[in-house]
Amino acid sequence: MAITEADPSIKTLEQAGFASWPAAKVVDDGTWQIRLSSALPYKRTNSINCLDLADGANVEQRLASAIAQFDMAGVKPTLRSTPLTPPELIKACSTSDWSSPYSESLVMTAPLQSHFNSGGFDMFEEPAPEWIANYKALTMNSDIDGSAITDTLNAIEKPVCFFQIASPDQCLGVAVAVVQDKLVGLFGLAVATAARRTGLGRSLSHAALAWGADHGASTAWLQVEDDNRPAKQLYQALGFTERYRYAYRSFIGR
Repeated sequence: MAITEADPSIKTLEQAGFASWPAAKVVDDGTWQIRLSSALPYKRTNSINCLDLADGANVEQRLASAIAQFDMAGVKPTLRSTPLTPPELIKACSTSDWSSPYSESLVMTAPLQSHFNSGGFDMFEEPAPEWIANYKALTMNSDIDGSAITDTLNAIEKPVCFFQIASPDQCLGVAVAVVQDKLVGLFGLAVATAARRTGLGRSLSHAALAWGADHGASTAWLQVEDDNRPAKQLYQALGFTERYRYAYRSFIGR
């Protein structure tokens, strides 16, 4: 997937997000993407996503078809609403059959700067079993299907790097960096409770961004939930600014 814009568009960032955290199955309907990963509880890999604000024709029929795809996968139908979501689709999902918007998140971008440094972290080009175990433990998702998350991580378009730092007793932090041409995405940043407010999150972010710069990226980007104040403060201190927002609506009609 070629991404070459110096100032990435919303569509470019959305496409980077799809490549950086792939779904097990994708059903295309025009510029709509129905993303399905029934073995993983992630909203971003189990949602309807749109890439063209003008692609709102036949919305009721297409939405019914998308809901059927979710039903067949055994997944709750969910719309991920971004600035590219057609108003016709937002209107169709604004009835009592759908939830109010939730999990509002910011997509943030920042120019890569020379002061980022890599620090001393373990780095893996593949998702090593120990990294996956540490990621699950730090994100409190220990019940996630191990083979499903491994398949997802292995499907990320390369170059990708998995970071971690550990004490003799436990893993203290993990992060993932993914490069598509001039963009580096920062994902999965998690720090152990005992190591928070020590600067470890900043150091992990620096390592991921330095790696991205070494692999040709000039712009960094990430996604963070709006109510995660500590993370937003960290990213703002690193030079990230808000590019756009998205939220979710879930089908509750039955």
